[in-house]
Amino acid sequence: MTAQQLDEYDAVTLNASGGGVVTFQPDAFRTWTVTAINVRTDQGVTVTPVPQCTVYLGDRSPGQIVAQTWMGNRATAGGSPVVVQPSQQLIVEWTGGVPGSRATASLYGTMDMR
Repeated sequence: MTAQQLDEYDAVTLNASGGGVVTFQPDAFRTWTVTAINVRTDQGVTVTPVPQCTVYLGDRSPGQIVAQTWMGNRATAGGSPVVVQPSQQLIVEWTGGVPGSRATASLYGTMDMR
């Protein structure tokens, strides 16, 4: 298999509660190895409240957390590399942010054909 560079991103406008979700999923016959998940919002760095960001593999349950950050407005949600199969979703969730802010998640790593 030849690995290709993974460079995916998606964005959401945070709702009235300061929350938002973006969902990623590999195309059929692709497997992603995600090595970095960068998250940010367009709010100023000193503007509060600062959102938290949690990344889940599969579904949004506590046992599925693969990365998180307390600084969801400009941070890398760290952890070990995450392997995402075509049948799985990688879910990025912001909570506690400034309503109306635009939140973006960027995934980096490699993708392989199965």
